[in-house]
Amino acid sequence: MAGYNLQPFDGKTDFSIWQQKMKGILIQQKVFKSIDGKYAENVSDDKKRDNDEYAYSSIILNLSDSVIRKVGKQNTAKELWDKLEELFTETSLPSKLFLLEIFFGYKLDMSKNIEENIDDFTKLFQDIKLTGDKNIDDYTPIVLLNAIPEVYSDVKAAIKYGRDNVGLDTVYKWNKE
Repeated sequence: MAGYNLQPFDGKTDFSIWQQKMKGILIQQKVFKSIDGKYAENVSDDKKRDNDEYAYSSIILNLSDSVIRKVGKQNTAKELWDKLEELFTETSLPSKLFLLEIFFGYKLDMSKNIEENIDDFTKLFQDIKLTGDKNIDDYTPIVLLNAIPEVYSDVKAAIKYGRDNVGLDTVYKWNKE
């Protein structure tokens, strides 16, 4: 099995990115079932316990000491995973409103290249989705169009009038052209 290099989560870096990578590691190790609980009926309790211990150790070894102190003593990988989500996923109304305000006012930063702008926008988009907003996909095309400066009005018009739908994929493709 290929090795991996995941920086321990320290509470300061992007939790959603760390979580996606950690999920990938647990899937690769064939123990993510201890988190999602989707075991086949014929899996023994001993096998479930072994998987849980392996998943727990993989997660805990990829956390900084300060984060381990924050999560406290959790007994299972699922409890540990849920506690991390509780501590590091922002779902409060003030947080959601703050993110939406930034989202709807988003403008491309002309001092950054398009990849950096797309990365910033995608992170903001994913953070809003993590708050449970189910309608954000509907607003993304409008925000993307408004984010494009007037200097690129021809590109903006081509996107606006030349396509049936506009999303992040459209911007990625536009950037590659």
